[in-house]
Amino acid sequence: MKGPIINLPNLISLSRIPLAVIACVFLVQKSILPVVAVILIGVFSDVIDGTVARRTNSISDWGKIFDPLADKIAIGSFIITLAFLKAVPLWFVILFLTRDAIIAVGGLFVAKKLGSPPSSNRWGKYTSLTMSVYLTSAAVSYMLDTTIWSSGLILAGLDPLGLLALGFVLISLFVYFSESVKKLRVLRG
Repeated sequence: MKGPIINLPNLISLSRIPLAVIACVFLVQKSILPVVAVILIGVFSDVIDGTVARRTNSISDWGKIFDPLADKIAIGSFIITLAFLKAVPLWFVILFLTRDAIIAVGGLFVAKKLGSPPSSNRWGKYTSLTMSVYLTSAAVSYMLDTTIWSSGLILAGLDPLGLLALGFVLISLFVYFSESVKKLRVLRG
């Protein structure tokens, strides 16, 4: 694999893992401001790691692994905590985690065939952002013991933000699958 394992962008990416644990602890304690602050720091780190990598010319294969892995662990741990607290529907958690597992396994397969891991795409970033917004909203609703949306706007346990996140989850899965198939077809060429 190309590039160093440890560099500033990779450390920024990996910082999302302990941030997620801290956010989960604050969520269980119903500490609204600390939860929102930690989530914002995590989202900012997701934006800044790639920028730092490009500006310092330190893009690496390890970064292509650590960035989405940190996203999957951070969002996954937070959504599991929300499911445990019954703040998001279990079926959505299972769908989201299944999507992440499919993308991770597919990425490993493509990396093995191509010799380097595939880069994240904009649909994955959009999905991470919409999931962050939806999960923050769900967390705040849980901590305030209320719903932000009227019950008339809730479908299958998802409010409008959840439905938007669901759309991005499904689109990103389709795009990752399509791009992987294209790359493998070119390789067979």
